[in-house]
Amino acid sequence: MIDKYHGHVMQGHDVRDNPRDNRMSFRQKITITLVLILVVAVALVPAIQSMISSNSHAVEASPSAAPEEPIAGNTFDRVLFAGDSISVGRDARLLPESFRAITSRHLKASGTESITTIAKSGAKLNYIAQSKSLPKDLDLAIIEMGTNDAGGKTPTETFRQEYQNYLKRIRALSPTVDLVCLGVWYRPETQIAQDLDAAIKQTCEANNGTYVPLSDLYSNAKNRGPRGVDTWKGKSDLFHPNTAGHLAIAERLLRELSLSPAS
Repeated sequence: MIDKYHGHVMQGHDVRDNPRDNRMSFRQKITITLVLILVVAVALVPAIQSMISSNSHAVEASPSAAPEEPIAGNTFDRVLFAGDSISVGRDARLLPESFRAITSRHLKASGTESITTIAKSGAKLNYIAQSKSLPKDLDLAIIEMGTNDAGGKTPTETFRQEYQNYLKRIRALSPTVDLVCLGVWYRPETQIAQDLDAAIKQTCEANNGTYVPLSDLYSNAKNRGPRGVDTWKGKSDLFHPNTAGHLAIAERLLRELSLSPAS
């Protein structure tokens, strides 16, 4: 049965709640609740302070944060490679591993739009210089000539005059072109190699160009051979730059062009 104190029916027995017990239980509940609220509040204070501090720093940093600068590009929109079998890519294991291909990739990656190659295996300077396909409005001309002139014993003064005429012809079609002149790929101890390198250096610099020697790279045996290795252009020999030699030429050239290291 249920009494006036709202006791509970329990197996037929009258169980009555003590009002004092109810009051004590209510106070305990209130006390426990307040304690829990206080504990939670104390625990949350550091986190709230951290959030406020973080937001404050972000707002303060935004006005002074400098935007990221774009990757710098080169100024060589139109480029010419002029050369012989080395510019063709002879004895690189694969054509993309040739110095011209490596250099071209870096040029294109940094903004170059057009690359023209005038190169022929076995060609002397006068053959390439007479090419009718010379483009105009070039920004950069990379000239790798003289190696076959060294091998063919072209007289130094004849070569010097031919080199001067070729640079003048390029400059006439491209008044603001940057000239980069590679030295001969030949035995540096020979007089003809020394004479032609001197002629290239003097003529190039007289035309406001940059001379890049290759004789020391040729002297490093690791940059040539071995003979008989299969390459994209047939069997290798002991003379032309191998894949390592082409990479060494590309790295030196790219440094002169202020581009990133070769890969």
